[in-house]
Parts: sequence; structure tokens; C-alpha cells
Amino acid sequence: MLRTVIFAFRNIRPLSTPCYNAARIISNDFKSFSTCNKVIIPTPLCYKGGLVHNKQILSISNNITNVPMRTVTKFSLKKGKRKTVKAVIKRFFRLDWGGWIRTKAGRQKRLWKKSIAKRTRLRTHVLCNATQNTLLDKMVTKFWKRPKYYVDDPYTPYHTREEFYVTRKKPIIRN
Repeated sequence: MLRTVIFAFRNIRPLSTPCYNAARIISNDFKSFSTCNKVIIPTPLCYKGGLVHNKQILSISNNITNVPMRTVTKFSLKKGKRKTVKAVIKRFFRLDWGGWIRTKAGRQKRLWKKSIAKRTRLRTHVLCNATQNTLLDKMVTKFWKRPKYYVDDPYTPYHTREEFYVTRKKPIIRN
């Protein structure tokens, strides 16, 4: 494990007998089998004689930034199943016909400085486009794709699409 991390960098020779703690090297990012967004360099690296202070390793480790990622965990450790991205469930709502709906950003922030017209526009919802719908469908499991029935659901008029011929339930009556 250590040698593969070190070989990732150019011009760094592998250590002959490194002593390291395996718990330090394996972080939680590797345990979830999702894409790794950090490079982990164990500290300290040591030979038989003493510590090695490699300037290249220190300069690379100082420049590492943790970029937030919301990737899907493809295989969980317990059951080996896909996991849902919880941020999708919190921010979006799936309609019965497969579309996703969301609220506008900043609808509750600094309302004292926004005009009344702007506040009413922020209360409206936005439908996601087809590309976003397929992406959000990939980020959730089949449990969240099934229709859910809630008491006094405010989204009931939006669960059907009568204007689109594929999802229409009622027949068209023409005179």
C-alpha cells in the first residue's frame, strides 16, 4: 500500500524498509470504495537509522486540499450494495412520473434586504431538466424512485403529467 502511494509521485525513490502504522495509511475514504479525493502520505517515514525528511513529500502534502465530493458509494462494506447520496434526498423531491423538483437557492437568506416581488419569486419551485433527472436517479436507490404517498401532500397536482402523451392517465375527450 505504501509503495503504491509513493510511486504515484515522480522522482521519489522507494524506501527499502519503511516502518509505518497501517491504521494511519488506510483512511475512511478507502473504506467506502468510492472515488478517493485525497492523497495520503504516511508520516513519519523512517529507515533503520532515523527519520527521512524528504522535501518533495513535504511540499506535496502541504498542497493537498480536500475537495468536497458527492459521489455514489458503489459497494458498501456490510452488504455490498449501492448507497444513496443523502444530499439529494435533503434538497430534491422526486415526482411520481420521474421528474425531480427543488426549491430556489437563497429562499430563506437575508429576506429583509429583498423586495416583495423577489421574495414571492423565491417561494416558487424549479423542475430539473432531463440531464439532471438522470444524474439524480443514479445517485439514489430504487427505494427513493418508488412513489410515496403522504397525507395532505402539497405536490399532488404535480405527480401526474396529463399534457404529455406517454404519462397521461385520463383519455382525451374531443368534441
